[in-house]
Amino acid sequence: MAPTFILPLSQCTDLSLVGGKALGLHRLIEAEFPVPQGLCITTEAYTQHLHGSGFRDQEEWNRISGLSESDQVSALADCRVRINKLEISRLTTDCLIALQALGQPPETRWAVRSSATDEDTAHATSAGLCRTHLCLALTEVESAIKDLWASPWEVRVVSYLTRQGPGGTPRMAVVIQPLIDAQAAGVAYSIHPVTRQRSQVMINAVPGLAAPLVDGTVTPDQYVVEIPADGGKPVRIRTRLLAQKATCLLVSDAGLHRASIEGDAQSRSSLTDRQLLSLAHTAKDIERAFEQPVDIEWAFDANQLWILQARPITTIQPSADLTNDDCEWSRTNFKETLPELPSLLSLSFLEHFMDRYILAHYRRLGCRIPDGLTSVRILQGRPYLNVTLFHVLVAQLGGDPSFNAEQMGGEPLQAPPQVQRLGGLTSLRAAWLMLKEMRRVERMGPRVFADMKELAVTYRRESVLNLSPKELLSELDKLGPWLESREITFGIAGGVGQCLQIFSKLLPGWLGPDWRVLLNAALQGQGTVISAQQILRLAELTDIAKGEAPARTVLTSASWNPTTFRTTLAGTEFLRIFDKYLEDYGHRAVGESDVMSPRLADNPTAILSILRAQVISNTQPQDTVRLRQGNRQASALAEIKRRLGWRLDRWAIFLWCYRRLCRFFSLREANRHHLMYYSAAIRTLLIRLGERLVERGLLQQADDIFFLTTADQTDLVTGSTQDWTAVIAARRTDRERQATIQVPDTIHDWPAVNQQAMPREHFDGNCVLSGMPISIGTVTGPVCLIRSAADWSKVRSGEILVVPVIDPGLAPLFGLAGGLIAEMGGTLSHGAIIAREYGLPTIANVEAAMTRLSDGLPVTIDAGSGTIRIEPSPSLKKG
Repeated sequence: MAPTFILPLSQCTDLSLVGGKALGLHRLIEAEFPVPQGLCITTEAYTQHLHGSGFRDQEEWNRISGLSESDQVSALADCRVRINKLEISRLTTDCLIALQALGQPPETRWAVRSSATDEDTAHATSAGLCRTHLCLALTEVESAIKDLWASPWEVRVVSYLTRQGPGGTPRMAVVIQPLIDAQAAGVAYSIHPVTRQRSQVMINAVPGLAAPLVDGTVTPDQYVVEIPADGGKPVRIRTRLLAQKATCLLVSDAGLHRASIEGDAQSRSSLTDRQLLSLAHTAKDIERAFEQPVDIEWAFDANQLWILQARPITTIQPSADLTNDDCEWSRTNFKETLPELPSLLSLSFLEHFMDRYILAHYRRLGCRIPDGLTSVRILQGRPYLNVTLFHVLVAQLGGDPSFNAEQMGGEPLQAPPQVQRLGGLTSLRAAWLMLKEMRRVERMGPRVFADMKELAVTYRRESVLNLSPKELLSELDKLGPWLESREITFGIAGGVGQCLQIFSKLLPGWLGPDWRVLLNAALQGQGTVISAQQILRLAELTDIAKGEAPARTVLTSASWNPTTFRTTLAGTEFLRIFDKYLEDYGHRAVGESDVMSPRLADNPTAILSILRAQVISNTQPQDTVRLRQGNRQASALAEIKRRLGWRLDRWAIFLWCYRRLCRFFSLREANRHHLMYYSAAIRTLLIRLGERLVERGLLQQADDIFFLTTADQTDLVTGSTQDWTAVIAARRTDRERQATIQVPDTIHDWPAVNQQAMPREHFDGNCVLSGMPISIGTVTGPVCLIRSAADWSKVRSGEILVVPVIDPGLAPLFGLAGGLIAEMGGTLSHGAIIAREYGLPTIANVEAAMTRLSDGLPVTIDAGSGTIRIEPSPSLKKG
């Protein structure tokens, strides 16, 4: 039978005859993917032309493989010379006739590429080992064929194939196709090469031809497109990292030329969204056709997508497990109780706390947490919560994770993962353990709270003044185990979540679509939420000051000096009650979960400024506040009972769950309140430790201690010779740098996050913003932005406070505020509970509220519908 030297790509079915690349192109054509028509110079042509000249490829390969690398260099160079001298004019003539038969225009430029028998197979790709020639005229094809035949005879090819294991010499076929005049080209992986997730297609793209990308001489645009395996979730462009592009490689009549890219085009995406989605779908279709993950080379010309190559991915094992980079992250919850930039010490403790006191409980219930998945991640000094992980945990337990965003704050997941529920027996065991834990915290709560309050007394400053650094460190070490048996956060969260899950299933059908509004109103005025009680305590102090002439005179004086209050208010009933207030609430703070944050007792003048403003503005007496809250609660409960009608069983179920929810809400805030006593004890010990280390010349100032992790502190006290002064100075500098960078509150794709400052924009005039209703009510007033405690003194009665989050430490301001707007927050956040308890109209999750609103801008908030209308009049703006 006559040898087969030339085959159209559609007939390239034999790997040994056409090589891996041609076989892959045949499979693409057979599956009706868009492939440029072309032909293959087979391995028979290669073998017979070599053997006809006396070159025995197998014998030469075996001989050279046994040589040292230095000897291989000269031997392989001799082989390449012999191959390039081959006489192949007849083969070239037949090839040109076959190419002309393809019907391409005479000016067509051609791509000539290798297709070795060991190339692009399931065992080894040999990617990039052999050469490619682009943009050739027909007259240049002959020399290109011989050059590709010679390309396996190089040291790097011999070394690579030797490492792959024993085997014969690779035999070279050659693929010839019309060169696509690409507007954009690149590579796509049907499986993410880093995360190993089959639902993620990674695409690298450059303008023009892909040769510079394949060669590694340019940085491509990089995209990740999410294509969920179940087909029921939307496809989305998850990552878009655009490179700066100075030049591109283009096709011209004269050959290849490098063109400059000017102006805005340098940062423009190489692909449109439509092209990205089309390419991602095509990659997954090819994966299905090949029955394994693939990487493909592709190009878009002016009209369509072309597939230039497809090869199996041989080095990546798909993973079904989530990784941190697959997850979505939010500052919610952390941003509520930590400062904008928490101390390094608090960050070092945070993940330990989450794992030990939160995730450990889920593991005990039988939940599976994928290896390597964490609950906390840090970006530019800010902690983020893994909201995908908590979606998975709630779903495993059979709960509805869609309520996570509502309860904790933040945005709903864009790409919720598929989750398998726990098995029947495991679910029953988990339910029993959870009920047991909830009963435990109800029973133990009061005793735990008393222990925590007593702990703060035990570690008063005067009690620790004489302790040495090692003794202080020893006391700090004891506080971890001390908390172990008293930590009840998880059980309380379970009790709240249980009630809200029940309500979310029952109340929409029983009460109608506004069930949340009614429930929020019914939760006002309980009088049992300790954090909200401090607002009424401040109202009581205001009433005392109004009725006590000496106190009223001092507080309303135009020459008021808050730093001398102990002298000017000495002997007054107001000061006595104020000190009692500080005794009960002075351990609280803004950003209070960070031990570095100053406590209210450290700077009582901020509270006095609020009281002064309330006295001057003649705010409502506390009895009026209590009556207002009670009326709203009673009205809401009456409306709920009316809607439930004659169904007494429903009313009984509602009351049981409602009273249980109120108890756990109260426990939740009492737990936070008393945990801050625990935090105060730690803070007292740390500050004293810092002072002691300053005395020894190991630190420059006492608060340097907050720039050390717990491990650093141990090293320092036990005699480490490291230059801790320099370490802390560098950390302070880094913190100052981080303070200049604005980060997103929600991260849907961690690797793609741009860590540069986000542009700020301001809005005025007629505009409507929206968010999540937290506490119902409608109010109009001027905006007052609150970024830190330094802004407290500027608050005036009736102003609408705008805050990043509803920090529970802001509670003292609620008595002055007319309403509250927060960039983040959920119905279950601590601050939300306090605002609702106080009856302050509140809306959370208002995107970029701190930048879209400005001091003095008049707004009307409707906290029933969750809308904020910016009024047109500028007359109320502050100077």
